[in-house]
Amino acid sequence: MIRASLGRILVAPLCIAVAVAVFAAAAPDFVSGGNLANVAGQMWVLVLLAVGQMFAIASRGFDISVGVVAALAGTVAAIAANQFGFWALAAAPLVGIACGTLNGWLIGRLGLQPIVATLGMLIAAKGVALLISADGQAVPLSDAALSAHLAFDAVLGLPPLGWLALAGVVAAHGLLRHAAIGRRILMLGSNPDAIGLVGADAGALQIRAYQLCGLFAGLAGALMTARAGAGLPTEGSGMELQSIAAAVIGGTALSGGAATVWTVVAGAAFIQVVLTGLNLTGVSPFLAQVAVGAVIVGSGLIDAGLRSLLSSVRRSVSTSPKPSPANPTITTSTIQKTKGTLP
Repeated sequence: MIRASLGRILVAPLCIAVAVAVFAAAAPDFVSGGNLANVAGQMWVLVLLAVGQMFAIASRGFDISVGVVAALAGTVAAIAANQFGFWALAAAPLVGIACGTLNGWLIGRLGLQPIVATLGMLIAAKGVALLISADGQAVPLSDAALSAHLAFDAVLGLPPLGWLALAGVVAAHGLLRHAAIGRRILMLGSNPDAIGLVGADAGALQIRAYQLCGLFAGLAGALMTARAGAGLPTEGSGMELQSIAAAVIGGTALSGGAATVWTVVAGAAFIQVVLTGLNLTGVSPFLAQVAVGAVIVGSGLIDAGLRSLLSSVRRSVSTSPKPSPANPTITTSTIQKTKGTLP
């Protein structure tokens, strides 16, 4: 298990190193401080979506609605901010939690397959976003200057909202590794039959996993709105697949039960590096999809190879001859030889 986990963890950093080397050779400006700062500033929307997706995948599910949920949350937040003040952008994570709760309830309580529940959410959320925004029109923020300051003006290397996103990632790490809910979500993914032995409710845990997924989608929506200076109801399309890709490249096992927050962040960083590098070198951005798809397949092959290797090691250990006991084996012939000496 340790070898398989190590293999998954190493995929994202290795991919980043290879991508940076390739793009640095093709465009020396790629490794400039300004460009690297640009990558660091742009990746946080995808980081938040990928970390939320990680919770869903770790519970043996996935959520293909996160991109549209982020767009809906950002649009609702923009409307709320214009009505009640800029800080009403905090409505975005509440919208995300509501969508995640419905997804989790459909999956955990009604037994729907994740693809069915989250596809329904994708279509419904997109319709609601278009409905409340006058047929998909952007909703400009009345305080665009403040949103631009929070989204772009760097403070110690990151804009304020970037630091807020980083705080959310740190909280996700603590939740996954040190809180009972995180450990039980991983247990649900690795061994669903055993979850009842610790007194946990599998359905409730699935609801919690999708609520966390929705929460991070809502945070991503708030960040999208602040960066654009407007709620964008038609944004987010395709980001659900990027979030799944980032989570898988970052070591989250599609079979559930294995996830690490910081490598998921690295997976999102890799995708952003590829997108930025292709844009900087003038190569078609469609090649980014090819590269990301290849890396997903490669990470899956590495995971499968490590699982096969670990299984072979276990079988060889279980079938190897055991050492002889310290005492000699007593056989029938031994008994016959010693029978005459007994009193």
